[in-house]
Amino acid sequence: MNITNQRRNIVYIICDQLRRDYLSAYGADFIPTPNIDSLCANGMTFDNAITAAPVCGPARACIVTGQHVSTHGAWTNQIPCKEGTVYLPERLNASHYMTAAVGCFDHAPFGNTLGYRYLRRFDEDREGCEYLKELKARHPEAGSSFMEEDGHFKYGEDEHYDSWSCDRAVEFLESYTRTGQAPNGSRPDEDGAPFFLYCGFLMPHMPYLPPKELSGSVDPAKVPEPWILERDDIPSVERYRRAYLNPSEALEDPRSVFPARMKKRLAYCEMIAAVDRLVGRIVKTLKNLGIYENTTIIFSADHGTMEHDYNMSTKGPWPYSPSLFIPMIISNHPELTPGCRSDLLCGNLDIGATVLDIAGDDKAFGLSRSMVGMASGRVRERAVNLSESCDSCKYLVDKRYTFTYYPFTGEYSLFDRRDDPCFTTNLAPLPEYRNMVQHFLMKVIDYMVLVKGVHMEAHDVTPEVRAGIEEMDPNFLDDFDIYYPLGSMEEVNRVRRAGLDADYNEFCRGRELKAYYGSLFLE
Repeated sequence: MNITNQRRNIVYIICDQLRRDYLSAYGADFIPTPNIDSLCANGMTFDNAITAAPVCGPARACIVTGQHVSTHGAWTNQIPCKEGTVYLPERLNASHYMTAAVGCFDHAPFGNTLGYRYLRRFDEDREGCEYLKELKARHPEAGSSFMEEDGHFKYGEDEHYDSWSCDRAVEFLESYTRTGQAPNGSRPDEDGAPFFLYCGFLMPHMPYLPPKELSGSVDPAKVPEPWILERDDIPSVERYRRAYLNPSEALEDPRSVFPARMKKRLAYCEMIAAVDRLVGRIVKTLKNLGIYENTTIIFSADHGTMEHDYNMSTKGPWPYSPSLFIPMIISNHPELTPGCRSDLLCGNLDIGATVLDIAGDDKAFGLSRSMVGMASGRVRERAVNLSESCDSCKYLVDKRYTFTYYPFTGEYSLFDRRDDPCFTTNLAPLPEYRNMVQHFLMKVIDYMVLVKGVHMEAHDVTPEVRAGIEEMDPNFLDDFDIYYPLGSMEEVNRVRRAGLDADYNEFCRGRELKAYYGSLFLE
């Protein structure tokens, strides 16, 4: 069966802990990534994409719900979303898509499919991990998914855990294209329906185990050394994290540990080169099956990583670009000019709305916004974007500055990414930036109101209030419950006599009134 239709297939490839400045698409020249480069050449590369949360589970929950951490509730790893949460595959199923997910999942308890009709998870060494069972069947001595030998994965590249995930992606694509059903026999509600395929790779996340076939693919002399932090004004949350995560924090000369760290960085680079080969295999499969032209590909990451920049080893509550900013590429889509770049404020929170937009579902999906819609002018673009490291810190990003507020400490930072890309100077204490700090602090408050759900009586949604909310959530009226609107012509006339816009409450007309004063006390 050859799947052909008007609606597009969608393949979403997500890497774990991939920092964007290690891709040639974002200026790196030391890792060969020809297949990811090809995605860029055939699509749009986004230069201001951030993670919604710099930790795996929370970030992936943001992706699949379109909600910020403070809304969905999965604030750290191994925490499920709130009861009643609606997930992206459920929405796609309702649009008669075939939904499939393979590989690294890491954002739902084992047994929770989130609505995917077909699911093959790589669950590292957790109980029930399919990959590990298969590896042990071939290699009885394998006690883990992460078998190491001389700094690389012990067995062949074709047996690597991410190769297993890629195999499952190819297996699904071949089965569904030829038979109209997944390898397990599952199928969509509608014959010939397009598909959404989520493909998760663990690389380049630790452990640093690139396939040994990638040894020598990266020139060690070209891998950049870690940045040295030259500031003393470090917020307390970061200061404590640095101390307990990095035993070398107290070293007088951090460069003394560079050899060991550079060895890890080289392995990190080789894993990115390995991911590129897997991306190439998926694209080749799409072309061989004759479905590439009708398939949009999204390539991104859950978050970045520090990799010992500023003496910090991984991700966490710090505002620096290697951890906060992520790659974002949308390839082979008819609304986007091939080979172009965008400075739109976006992130992996927007994956859901983008996928639904491509699928023809334009209803609101949390606070997610379609990146295709923003790029084409159909969807309003943001003025500022939010990321949350649970309640340890709140980040706000515009096209130039990164602002971070650390709740309950009174500490905050402001960095100019254009003029100070290494974050050497915190501008927040400087008098000339006082108004900008106040602006960002007010936006933090506004976002915290927004993510918990806007609760106000309808007659208080003045034109100014509505404009402010719609800047941050253009679809907020879709989910806004109407309580106590202007209820009589006398009330309207009072507004007119005050010289105000008497029609500002018109959005209440024709909508269900949830309650009015005294209604809770009526029998």
